[in-house]
Amino acid sequence: MKFGHSFKEALEGEAYPSHWVERAIPYRELKKILIKVREELIKKGYDHDTLHHLLESRNAEYNLLAEDSQYLRPRLVVRPESNTSPLPEPEPEPEPEPEPEGFTTITPLAESSSALKPHENEPLPQKQYQADQLGWVKIPLDADTRFFAVLQTDVNELDKLQIQERQLMNDDIHVLGNEISEVAKPRKGLLHLSKSDLYRWREIFELYLAAQVFFSTVETAGGTRTSEKARKQLVWFQDEVNKRRLLHRFKLEASAIAYSRFLSLNSALLKNLQFQELNQTAVTKIIKKFDKQTSLGIKEVFPKAMNSAHFIAECISKDICAQMSQEVLNIVPQVADYTCTVCLSICWLPIQLDCRHTFCIRCMIKMQNRNKRLCPLCRANTVMLATEAHIDAKLMVFMERWFPKETKEKQTYNEIERRKELLGETDIDTVCSIM
Repeated sequence: MKFGHSFKEALEGEAYPSHWVERAIPYRELKKILIKVREELIKKGYDHDTLHHLLESRNAEYNLLAEDSQYLRPRLVVRPESNTSPLPEPEPEPEPEPEPEGFTTITPLAESSSALKPHENEPLPQKQYQADQLGWVKIPLDADTRFFAVLQTDVNELDKLQIQERQLMNDDIHVLGNEISEVAKPRKGLLHLSKSDLYRWREIFELYLAAQVFFSTVETAGGTRTSEKARKQLVWFQDEVNKRRLLHRFKLEASAIAYSRFLSLNSALLKNLQFQELNQTAVTKIIKKFDKQTSLGIKEVFPKAMNSAHFIAECISKDICAQMSQEVLNIVPQVADYTCTVCLSICWLPIQLDCRHTFCIRCMIKMQNRNKRLCPLCRANTVMLATEAHIDAKLMVFMERWFPKETKEKQTYNEIERRKELLGETDIDTVCSIM
């Protein structure tokens, strides 16, 4: 299937918003202009093979200039003495015609640094063929200027669309963060947990982080996900939530509403990623076709010349995921972030050594009893220096507030361990083990 047809089908079949479709890359229009580019080059004596030979022998150069204009200015120059075909005679300059009111004149590229506005049926005036001091002659072309003006205009429109959608999603993230802050905030004491969905949301976010929907932290497949992979990971996340019946375990109706908003936000981000990939593919295809039909070789230089901050150079999912992590996921702290690296359970009571690493008090006592002087993480000589003064009181209050079940369980375990030490019961397995 031709890409132009599949591109059109994808735009119509994925239920994208109409204002998105209106700003999609005009692939078919660009193909039509590209035909004119090829015809114009052939008319001036520069068919595909001739251009390929001149470019390979460094007797021709094709550049996309954008130093002093918001639009790209393509420029073809050749050395006439190396040309295999004679330079065509310059076309006479047309007589200026009266301009209707509101009509913008397009001046020759060599005479103006102002922004070019593409007009489908208006050719640019041509200049005389004159060699510069190095013997290069500029070949005036109209169709390629129109091609890049149309392409760049639409890429810029997609940039603006990305900015608008990012702002809308940022607003949704802010609202979602406030909702989850209310339904998942800790209540004082275990008896009051019935008024909070803290543990349900913690489990949901733990699954979401494990899914790595839009980004992977695995070395073999690190970085941004493709839209297809992101879709599969999002489906996996939803299936796991349903398997664990987490939605049925919500105690607050507002939590179900917040979860629905959370899913909608992820779906919107996924659809945006799909739309972005689709248009990036269209740009890649049309640039590849441009090179194939003209031999001008702009595949590598076009993205740099465009200087597109959002559409070509950056993926919107990166910014949105960072914002979601900051304003939503971080609302509910995870146990893994407060785990003792020795016993792999919650770090209670937290002892912060002079090297700034933190361990639970029972592991610290065991290390001191065994005369383990070095920190297990950085090997600093700090273990034997730890005293009760090293208990992190602020962290202890935080952990009691956000992890009431875990701290209660660890406190009970510590008491059992202490009794074992006093009674000399050393033959019973313990949870803590020194590395």
